[in-house]
Amino acid sequence: MNESSVTELIEKMSEDEQLTLFKALEEKLFRVKRKHEREPFFMVVDYSVEDRFYKSYIQNISAGGVFIKTRMPFKAGQEASLTFPLADYQKYIKITGEIVRVTPQGIGVKFKMVNQDQEAMIKSLLEFLEWLTSTRIVEDKP
Repeated sequence: MNESSVTELIEKMSEDEQLTLFKALEEKLFRVKRKHEREPFFMVVDYSVEDRFYKSYIQNISAGGVFIKTRMPFKAGQEASLTFPLADYQKYIKITGEIVRVTPQGIGVKFKMVNQDQEAMIKSLLEFLEWLTSTRIVEDKP
């Protein structure tokens, strides 16, 4: 299959089919760029952006950042200060980050690690979440 036949196929698609193809390609390319694998982590988060305070939920987390469900109209490049509990609710992580992605579903925040304690807490949380995931998989098997 050459470039012109691919172009012809795309041109023959309906607008909806083209949009679906575009979204699928965009998603695939975005995943490839990701440095850190995400872990599901549904947890409350208190955060502030430009001296305004918000409460929402983290949907997932990685060593590099979090995705927060929100409908607030933030902009990429804004700084966010986050506070959220570890999975056992015994300790809280306070960390700053930069909003690097804005979607209708929420925002992607890239962590700005300022000390080794933050890195260790995030690493420990991710290890715990990975362990939980592997335990559930084992438990779900017949």
